[in-house]
Amino acid sequence: MASINPQLYDAWWVDLNILFRTTDVRVYEPEEVQIANMQNVFTYFRQMGWTPNAIAGMLGNMMVESTVNPWYFQNHMLDWDRPADIMADQFGMGLTQWTPCRKYYEWAVNYDLDPQSGWTMCQRIEFERTNNLQWSLDNYGQHTWEEFVTSTETPEILARVFLWAYERPGALPPEQEAERIAQRGANARWVYQHIGGGLTPVKMLLLSRQNKRKDVKPPCRRM
Repeated sequence: MASINPQLYDAWWVDLNILFRTTDVRVYEPEEVQIANMQNVFTYFRQMGWTPNAIAGMLGNMMVESTVNPWYFQNHMLDWDRPADIMADQFGMGLTQWTPCRKYYEWAVNYDLDPQSGWTMCQRIEFERTNNLQWSLDNYGQHTWEEFVTSTETPEILARVFLWAYERPGALPPEQEAERIAQRGANARWVYQHIGGGLTPVKMLLLSRQNKRKDVKPPCRRM
């Protein structure tokens, strides 16, 4: 396993005790919780130096993969209380649906991080970026990790890049593939327009107490 660089992971948010909101491992996140989680993801990766465009592209995919629910398991029968089952499962889990589950779970446990935490999942993605893991150059435009996270291309384009560089789903017939690309691009545009400003730590603290974006509904549809 590649070595972890603890300097990459500032603990500014730990002191605020801001936690990702989760519902249940078997359900999609309600809209207001999904929005709060997207704001957490956005703020974390802005701190890591990603452009708003790149974060929106990634979140456009997360909205489809997990509805930005850290506790979402592709195999709905899994449970956090049965780690042996998680390690043996061949399906996906978490914000980006790491497949198989042990790819993420074993890493978190080995580094003494809470595998249930959305913040740990953000750290895993940053770890993958820093160590050039989970990324294929066989993507739209052949972007490298660094080119992706620093890109100012449109959120729609970067959602397509992340889809094929990182998620790498199974092939679909052309019409369905076009719909999949369009859906994730539309999600990314929505994130860029509504979440794109990110949050300061103070605003995050306020958000944890009272969700102020319940009137803004994400366009997520799963496919």
